Order: sequence, then C-alpha cells, then structure tokens
Amino acid sequence: MATGVTAFTKIIDEGSSSTYTVTLQDEVAAEIPAGSIDTLTLTLKNRADDSTINSRLDQDILNANNVTVSGLGVLVFTLQPADTTMVDPLREFETHRATFKMAANSNTIFRNWEVDFTIHNLTQVT
Repeated sequence: MATGVTAFTKIIDEGSSSTYTVTLQDEVAAEIPAGSIDTLTLTLKNRADDSTINSRLDQDILNANNVTVSGLGVLVFTLQPADTTMVDPLREFETHRATFKMAANSNTIFRNWEVDFTIHNLTQVT
C-alpha cells in the first residue's frame, strides 16, 4: 500500500458508481486478511470546502457500507451515486477525498491512507 494521497486513475462522472480496489499489507508486504482487521473506517470529504459526503464520517466499513475485504486482504470500495454527487454544481470537476483508517492484528498494525477521486460535473445530472 502506498503512503500519502493516491489519485484514483479515472475520472468519475457525477452520480455514477465506480470501484476502488487495494490490497491491504503489513510492513513486510504480507496481506492482511479481513479476519485480522480490528477496525476499518472511511471518511469521504469534498476537498474544496471539507464538507462530508454521503454521511461517510468515520463510517465502519469492515465488510459493510459498500466495502468488502477478502481473506486475501483485497479491499473493494464500491462508490455509490451519492458518493459522486457534485457539492458545487458550478464547477466542472471536484475532488472527493477518501480517508481510510485501519487497525489490525489485535491493534498492533495501523494503516491510514487517502485516495482522491475526481468527479466530473455533468450539466444535466445535478
């Protein structure tokens, strides 16, 4: 897993679904399976004004709320249309930042990371 903010590679059209996938790993690059995770949360905010999107503020996402983690440590976050709604309909693009926080192996491993999703305003969708 990379550190810092990762930019999601594709632009997501407003009100559309998309999928973010990452493999959860420890400090020696061993996968962290779902059964080893103590807590996993997600916060989703608009970068321009820091407003929370779709009520995702420290939301429990351990195999809940559109996120799954497999026994091989593969996390899949399926973004919903409410995650990709434009906050400012006057902008052509806006960035939504997902902050993931994880504790695993009886709270001995901690991983936090951020991903930026670029949302494209479709003039007829808002």
